[in-house]
Amino acid sequence: MIEKEDQNLKSPAGKEEMPVLFEIGPAEYDFHDIDGLYFMLDRQLSGCYLLMWSKPMNPDVPGVVRLDGEVIAGCIIRCMPDMGNMWILGIPLRGRVTEYGREYRLRIEGYEDADGNRMTPQEFLIKAIEKQEPGQQYAGHEKTALEAAREGIVLLKNEGNVLPLEEGTVLNLFGKGVHEFRIGAVGAGKISPRYSINFLEAVRESEDYAFNEELADYYKCGKDEIPPEEMVERAVKMSDTAVIFLSRPAGENQDASSAKGEYYLSDAEETLIANVAAAFPKTIVVLNTGYPIDVSFAERYPVKGLIFLGFGGMLAGPALLDIMSGAVNPSGKLPDTWAEDYFDIPASQNFYDRAKCPEANPEDTVYIDTCYEEDIYIGYRYFQTFKKKAAYPFGFGLSYTKFRIQPDKIRFSGDALEMEVQVENTGDRSGKEVVQIYIGKPESVLEQPEKELVCFEKTEELRPGQIQQIHVYIPVSTMTSYSEEEKAYIFSKGQYRVYAGNSVEAECCGIFEAEETRIIRQAEPLMQCSRQFTHLSKRAPEDTWPKGKLSGIIAGKVSHLPYQKRRSYPAKHTALTAGNAKEKILFDEVRRSPGKAEEFAAQLTEEELARLTICASAGWGMEGIGEAGRVFRLEGYGLPEFPVSDGNSGVNLNVRNIGMPSGATLCASFNKELIKEVGRVIGEEAKALGIPLILAPAFNIHRNPLNGRQPEYFSEDPLLSGTMAGCYAKGLESAGVAACYKHLAGNNCESSRKRNQSLISERALREIYLRNFEYAMAIHMPASVMTAYNAVNGCPAAADEELIQGFLRKENGFEGFVMTDWTTYDTVDIPAMVQAGNCWITPGSNDSVYTEQIVNALRDGRIDPERLRENIAALVRVMAEFTQEI
Repeated sequence: MIEKEDQNLKSPAGKEEMPVLFEIGPAEYDFHDIDGLYFMLDRQLSGCYLLMWSKPMNPDVPGVVRLDGEVIAGCIIRCMPDMGNMWILGIPLRGRVTEYGREYRLRIEGYEDADGNRMTPQEFLIKAIEKQEPGQQYAGHEKTALEAAREGIVLLKNEGNVLPLEEGTVLNLFGKGVHEFRIGAVGAGKISPRYSINFLEAVRESEDYAFNEELADYYKCGKDEIPPEEMVERAVKMSDTAVIFLSRPAGENQDASSAKGEYYLSDAEETLIANVAAAFPKTIVVLNTGYPIDVSFAERYPVKGLIFLGFGGMLAGPALLDIMSGAVNPSGKLPDTWAEDYFDIPASQNFYDRAKCPEANPEDTVYIDTCYEEDIYIGYRYFQTFKKKAAYPFGFGLSYTKFRIQPDKIRFSGDALEMEVQVENTGDRSGKEVVQIYIGKPESVLEQPEKELVCFEKTEELRPGQIQQIHVYIPVSTMTSYSEEEKAYIFSKGQYRVYAGNSVEAECCGIFEAEETRIIRQAEPLMQCSRQFTHLSKRAPEDTWPKGKLSGIIAGKVSHLPYQKRRSYPAKHTALTAGNAKEKILFDEVRRSPGKAEEFAAQLTEEELARLTICASAGWGMEGIGEAGRVFRLEGYGLPEFPVSDGNSGVNLNVRNIGMPSGATLCASFNKELIKEVGRVIGEEAKALGIPLILAPAFNIHRNPLNGRQPEYFSEDPLLSGTMAGCYAKGLESAGVAACYKHLAGNNCESSRKRNQSLISERALREIYLRNFEYAMAIHMPASVMTAYNAVNGCPAAADEELIQGFLRKENGFEGFVMTDWTTYDTVDIPAMVQAGNCWITPGSNDSVYTEQIVNALRDGRIDPERLRENIAALVRVMAEFTQEI
């Protein structure tokens, strides 16, 4: 709040008036929200408390900010275009405001506006969040959050059995990551948990462990510095165990880069690890990152333990301590390959890397092409096939116990591969293991990767000596490849190799023969690329290694137009039209009989159809609850409220609720039943908050680790990604809340994302970037699908009729509604999106700015009225299924 002496200050407008600071929202600081609300708009605002200026300011005149008398360095003063060109003051409070419920006094002075007027000193009281204790009401939900966090943690290195920790160990914690304990992604995947417990709090509340308070206090400096020598000496006397935290923010709106401090370690991090590992015989590094980074340090320095924590949600702190203490045996597996070096990844040559290219934010006006020269060789498909050593392979994860995986009775019937797998805990601790089955295909028709994941199953908790039998059934459709020549998914003749183990490095355990090549599913050409480029091939690896020459900013390009021509699909025709229906059909009748959705849509006028097509704006302002948007309520039809919210790891509103781990961490559990339960819990919380649809799961393929949405998405493998997403959606909709598969398709970077075009072969599209969506739909058909911002092969995904009508509806039988990503219309023609089959254009507005475009397009023939009615019928059917009667 502003102190009394400043209460009567008014917002000045004249040049002679002094600048004044005002609060933006509540004067509260959540020190568990490491990056904060505004980080998504500007990464330099991480950990900052924001105030707004009444006038444009002079950023070259340094002011002074004090917190309880202590000068705060590193304050940020700038104009924010994404906040209406508001001038803000960002005050870094992370590590300084750390006590629940305490009030802190800010004193600010010395700043000047652009007219040369110096401010009158102002004081504000900032209150830290109150401590929230767990309650019985949500105990079951939070138990699931804890289980998900535990099972998503991956133990990568455990030399000399440095873990689990000995009881009574005092932990010497190093690195700014001690106070930058990140629990979730930013942007759409952000969580707003009721409470959260970081690692410091978890250890402090533990009876068996303690941490060096002096060191923890030292790292409030927010830097990866080496403490004074005498402090390190005292720490060594206290304990021989050191834990270094490496933390990286990640999420929507900005990709990471290959720069030091992002993919690669900063010089300060390198020095810190080298010195700590030399001083402490038991050095453990915790990777609190949302994406794979360079881990070569684990071999260069005497690091004994390495843990990939990821973003573990509201209970990441207790989960990490449970793993480190041995209270829980680690069972997570890597959903991605961790390369020894970023440039070992073939997709690195065709990714807009901010370390090498001019900054291109999501709203940038430059147009970028991203050429997928690596083709089908994504992740382990490349590393295994080309015999390239990885730092840690796909599917890898250590345990404190040992397992024997014994495959048996391998047989192929022509329709499916079946086998029995016996898993025995041969160690001395209880634990879980993940059985992973891969196949190697013959190359009688097509070039093939060395291995492809075709099945995975997680065991139950096995006691020492306990055995679990797992029956494996793999339909032939899972073992097909796409032939562009045949326009079909084929099962090639020849010898198939079968691998069974607990990572992609599983050994061959059997073979079977296919006597002839068979077409398993006939298709039709979709979304073909008209550009010619070389595809990576193991038959000529040096000649075909990606060069990146077709990727990058396209000079002079100002639009996706003209769109590459796509096949048209006729809309379903209904006999009824507005004006000739026998009687008015209200929404309640559609609830009782979903088949009446077509009749409901048929009775609507052109203006009403257009109005329902356009979302009624978003609720992201300070006055809203933070919903992403809502369906417009036409008068006279009994339509209910139908708001939607971002999600993936919770209900992304300005209301506290559950906070699950991020998508990649959930996927690292390899636990289908657990992620189904995660979906159910999020659904129950959404329903209680009046949200009938969650915009999740997001599960585009991890093509490149620098993608900003890497933590939100699931995996590099389409089967793992799609299976886990399908299970998540099944759980979500079991709670009566609609799911949304996103972002279809080829959405693999954030840089100029609305103007980025993915150039992909049809085979790679169908085997990798669409296949994950097919696997998910085979498990659970969702209520809705969201198209991506980007273009694919000459046509924006949101306006691609072959993608929406061909792939989704014709080939996969999808009957729900399709929506655009938010403000896709900035770069894509609204009538084209509607005609392609986008039923809901977001976030829209409550006026006629967007609806007029649809009405005009209906009248000049650019939109088929039957397609529009078909779109609205799909939307109304979903609304009927997922709303309560009113």
